[in-house]
This record gives sequence, C-alpha cells and structure tokens, in this order.
Amino acid sequence: MEALNNFFFPSQFIPHGHCYLWRPGLLWLHIISDSLIALAYYSIPLLLIYFVRKRPDVPFDWIFLMFGLFIVACGTTHLMDIWTLWYPSYWLSGLIKAITAFVSVSTAIELVPLIPKALVIPSPAQLEAANSQLAKEIIGHKRTENILRESEQRWQLALRGNNDGIFDWNVKTNEVFFSPRWKEMLGYEDHDICNDFNEWKTRVHPNDFNRVIQAIQKHFAKETPFYTSEYRLLCKNCTYKWILDRGQALWDEDANVVRMVGSHTDITEQKQAEKALSSLLEQLETKVEQRTAQLTIINESLQAEITERQRIEKALRESEQQFRAAFHQAAVGIAHVAINGRWLLVNQRLCDILGYTSQEMQLRSFQDITYPDDLDTDLKYVEQVLAGSIQTYSIEKRYFRKDNSIVWTNLTVSLIREPSGEPKYFISVIEDISERQAALGERKRSEEQIQASLIEKEVLLKEIYHRVKNNLQVISSLLNLQSEYIKDKRDLEIFQQSQQRIASMALIHEKLYQSHDLARINFSEYIQDLVSSLFTSYEVDEDAISLRINIADHILLGLDTAIPCSLIVHELVSNSLKYAFPAGRNGEIKIEFRENNDNTFTLIVADNGIGLPCNYNFNDTASLGWQLVDALTNQLVGNLNILDAVGVVFHITFAIL
Repeated sequence: MEALNNFFFPSQFIPHGHCYLWRPGLLWLHIISDSLIALAYYSIPLLLIYFVRKRPDVPFDWIFLMFGLFIVACGTTHLMDIWTLWYPSYWLSGLIKAITAFVSVSTAIELVPLIPKALVIPSPAQLEAANSQLAKEIIGHKRTENILRESEQRWQLALRGNNDGIFDWNVKTNEVFFSPRWKEMLGYEDHDICNDFNEWKTRVHPNDFNRVIQAIQKHFAKETPFYTSEYRLLCKNCTYKWILDRGQALWDEDANVVRMVGSHTDITEQKQAEKALSSLLEQLETKVEQRTAQLTIINESLQAEITERQRIEKALRESEQQFRAAFHQAAVGIAHVAINGRWLLVNQRLCDILGYTSQEMQLRSFQDITYPDDLDTDLKYVEQVLAGSIQTYSIEKRYFRKDNSIVWTNLTVSLIREPSGEPKYFISVIEDISERQAALGERKRSEEQIQASLIEKEVLLKEIYHRVKNNLQVISSLLNLQSEYIKDKRDLEIFQQSQQRIASMALIHEKLYQSHDLARINFSEYIQDLVSSLFTSYEVDEDAISLRINIADHILLGLDTAIPCSLIVHELVSNSLKYAFPAGRNGEIKIEFRENNDNTFTLIVADNGIGLPCNYNFNDTASLGWQLVDALTNQLVGNLNILDAVGVVFHITFAIL
C-alpha cells in the first residue's frame, strides 16, 4: 500500500504548478489548453468508430481502432498534465506516456506493411476515372500539340526579349546556336558569327581558356550539377568583356553528353565594381595600419606619463612619511585646530605638555584650557588671521593642565585654507617654555623654523595631491577629446578604459587631498564613489543590476595598497558590467574587503551573471584588463583564486603592506 501510495501520490516531488510560480493566468492557460486538446483527442476516436461502422466495406478497419487507441492515450497524457499541476504523480504520468509510446510505435509498425496494400486498392472514383481516361487521351494529344506550338512561340519570344544571351551546343556535331542577344553583347551582327563551336573557343581570353574547359569537363563528368564559369570574351572592337556562363548538359542512355544549353550574362560592370571595392579596401587597411601606429605612439606616451606620475606619487609618499614622522615624533606639541577652537588632531608631545589624552583633547577647545588673562590676546590674533590681515602669529601664553596647574608655552599658529579660499583649520605649534626661560630666545627661533617647515610641508603635500589630481583629470579630458575622433569601436573602447583607469587614480588623490589623514584614505568611501562612477559611465540600470559593498568604515589604506586594489576593482567591475549581464539580464555585483587575523587583507569581487565560458583559460588571454589584474596582484604579493560555480568570483588575498 505504501508503494502504491508513493506511485500515485508521491511526497518526494513538488507539483508542476511550482514551475509556474502558481500564477493564476499561467495555470489557467495550461488547464484550458490541455482540457481542449484532451476533449478533441477523445472525440476523434468516436468519429473514427462511427466512420468504420458506417463504411463496413473499408478494408483494414482494425487500423482505425489502433489510431483511436493511440489518440485516446495522447488525450490522457494531457489530462495528467492538468493533474500534476497539484499532485506530483509523475510515475503514473510516465506510465501513461509509456503506454502511449507503445501504442504509437505499434501503430507505426503496423502501418509500414499496410501502406503498399492500401495504395493498390482502387477507389470507385479511380475506376470511373480509368473509364473516362481513354476518352480524354485523344483530346489530350490535341491539347499537347497546341501547347507545344505555344511553347515554341514563347521560346522564340524569350530569346528575343531576354537580356542574357542563350546558347545551345550540340556536342556531337560541335554546332552551336547563338541567340541574337549573345552576339549583340559582343558587338556582332547576327550574320557575323556562324553556328560553330570554334567561334566561341577563339574568343576566350588565353588566361581563362584552360579554366573554362576544365569547368565544362567537370560538368560533363557529372562532378558538378551544372556548369558555371566567369571569364573574358573578345568583342568585335578588340576589347574583352567579363562573361558569366551558366549551362546544363543532357546525357543519353549511355551517359554520353549530347548537348548543353545555357545562358551568357555580361558582368563587366560588376567586375569593375569589385576591382574598385578591392582598391578601397586596400586603402582602408593602409589607413588602419597608420592609425594603429599612431595609437601605439600615444599609448607609449601615456605609459611614460603614468610612469612619471608614479614617480611623483612615490616622492609624495616619502614626503608624507617624513611629515608624519615629524608630526608625531616632534619635540614640541603640534595640533590641528578647528575654526571654532576645537582640537582636531594633536601629537603625543602636546598631550604630555597639557596632561590630557588625545581623546580628551578632541572633546575640548583651546578656549576651555587657556588662562583667562591670555585668551583675549589669542582671540584677537585669530580674528586677524581669519580676516587675512596676517598669515601667522606667535605668542607666549598659559594653559591649564589637566591637574589645574599652569604651564607656560610658546604658541605659533597658521591657517590652512580651502582651494576656494575658505578657512579650513589652524596648525598650532606649542612649546613648553616653563623650565627653559633662560634659553627662550633660541628656543623661539627653533620653534619658528620647525613651525615654518611643517607648514610648508603640509601645504606642499596638499598642493602636490591637488596638482596630481588635476593633471590626471587633464589627461582624462584629453583622452575624452581624442576619443571623439576615433571611429573604430575597439580603439574607442581602449581609450575609454584608459580614461576610466586614470579617473580611478585621480579619485584616490582627491580623497587624500580631502582626507585629514594625508597618508591613507577611507577605502569604503572611495570604493563607493569609484563604483558609482563606473555605473554612471556604463549607464547601468540600478533596478536591474544591484550593488552590494561590504567594507568596514575603519579600514584605511595607503597609496601602495589603495592604487593597486582600486585598479583591480575597476577592471573586474567593468568586466562584470560589460559581459556578465547580457540582453538586459538582472543580477548583483558584490565587493567585499576585510582585514584578517593573520595580518592579511582579502578582496572579493563577484557577480551572479552568466559566468566564464567553458574551458576559459586566463593565461591564454591577451586582454589588457586581465594582464593588469594579474600584474597588480603580483605587485601586492597576493594570491588570486577564481571560482565560477554561479557567475564568477575573484578572491585575492595579500599581506598588509
């Protein structure tokens, strides 16, 4: 009973309606269609049975019953299709289909010997037609004679009206009928050429003669179904015309050729057009080669420019490292102070001078810990700096330490402004002069030099970041202008890809310029901007292709790591946008970047698109994008793994630089 229950009501399968997502419209479409088909299949056998009963004289009436059984089985399979929408009785459905297959194959087998027998059975109409056929044959002969006469007349009209020449070659006698149009094409009158095969042979161009004869012989040997040849034929004015010959031979009972009839078409203008087109193609190939050479030169120039930019970036990183070392290891207190007086960034020496931790300092303003008698003088200088009256100032002032004791300091302040001229923040250099009053003068001079050096390096570093970003944007704009003159789609794509790569590097410098940490950028914020730019560039419908980014906000990367990672993300996301979702396919692109416990980073770029082609080998690929990904992975001393189970996943692991 359990086996029968599993056979008729199996629980391990799901009803077929799940495939249609239980959509009412789609379900009713299949229910109504299968019901009507089943109704038709059940009604046809009834009609066949009715026909056999009404016509007992029809032989082989059992074949009609087999057809009826076959049609009933087919109708039952359609009813099972309705049943399996709700009940997954696929074993029962398969059994019914097997019965249908057995009945249909049996019917087909029985029909094979039956057809010849059925064909020889004359019907009453055939018997009556045989009686009247003899009477019609005499009339048919007369009608045939009239048709032959009309055909002869049409043949003569076709010869006169056809724009192609006609020839009829009697191979045994070598006599050839040349139509008037055949002769006219070559500039001859009808009487200028006699009906002899040599008239044609002597006019074929010597360089074409052997090839034409071989084509005729192959057709005569039945190697080709018909004769076709293009060759030059001598005209009356001693010039040659290109002719297209097409013909069909006639063989006798002994397989000997007796005649060949064919047409003769003037294709001189077509040949001239082909020659002109060939010349144009050669000119186009020459221009393409020249353009390719120009692009090669431009690419080399761009590569040299990129190398120079990398050298500048290296110098910037070294300068930045020196600045960071000077800031944090300075023997004096150094701080970035907001326009409202709040401490933004302080070094350890300043914390030691005032007795606060860095976090405690950032919760306060300089007004909170300034000695009241010195505050007005300090604020007065601040107003002058903000107004642009002075660039910097230096005063001796007192601060309250955390333990409420007073410390004498020498304060030097300068203002950093935005490119628009708006004030950004103050740089303050604070030296503890409480215990060194005797050497105050010398210390003040040293402090001024350190302060000036720090200010210059800070300004220089930001200026270099700003200029590098602007120069990369200029290069991107030049590539954009140059791409407007490129017609070749492949060359245009190469320019656009180069432009996007440069834009990704420019974005890093822009983020560094805007960042308070001049050595590192927030990688999560940077990737968000980079991928948004790519989606805009490729005009991606965000409702069709979604983006999921999983990067912690605390991850900060330096230039040595940020630039290779950004270029890798740029290449892989670009490839996903271009190839993973063809024909409006929906999907998702995922970017994940995490810091592991073993002092390594993991970068994952994945999509759930169509995946890689079968047996695709990256090592045999000449793509510049893949070469960049491979080279940048090696630059990071990382390992690249590629998974293509669903879509494609690029998994890169590298050590923290």
